[in-house]
Amino acid sequence: MYNSINFMRQLLIIHFLFILFPIAAMSQETKVKLTEKVYITFPEKPDVRNMQDIASVYSLRLADSTANFNVVVQNLGKNGLTEEQIETAQLEPAFWEQLESSFIAQLGNETKVLSKEKKNISGKDVLILELSTERNGKKMELKSYIFIDSLHSINIVHSKRAAGASVDLRDKFFNSLKIVE
Repeated sequence: MYNSINFMRQLLIIHFLFILFPIAAMSQETKVKLTEKVYITFPEKPDVRNMQDIASVYSLRLADSTANFNVVVQNLGKNGLTEEQIETAQLEPAFWEQLESSFIAQLGNETKVLSKEKKNISGKDVLILELSTERNGKKMELKSYIFIDSLHSINIVHSKRAAGASVDLRDKFFNSLKIVE
């Protein structure tokens, strides 16, 4: 009888391990190399779509649907621009205004800018936007980092889809941004 109880206990432990292991594996942080010099860590493994060397889109929707994490890396060289042209353009305020307005236009007319600042992160000028918008009648808040690395435009976005979205997880995502000089 003692052996059968012990056997049942072991079986139960093994059963729980098989149930918990896939959950633990799914929720593993994933470090992603966006360009030769730019890395970010997603809370879980994102879906990746590469569009013929023009752009790469990394996206993750949390299982509880409270938030989305997205990164778009666009190769501006495919539009005929050189690194020198892009560096020169960044010196003009109109360049940053264009980045902001084109991103906001994609979100729709209901979009409101809650805050906007330009910050230097590891030698790169980064436009940081906090926005609110509506999608299908639901209010959504977004935070975005937009910057240029060499020939690449990088837009990092967190979308808060529900009140229960973790601010700590959002901050950890943005704080994981590494730009190697």
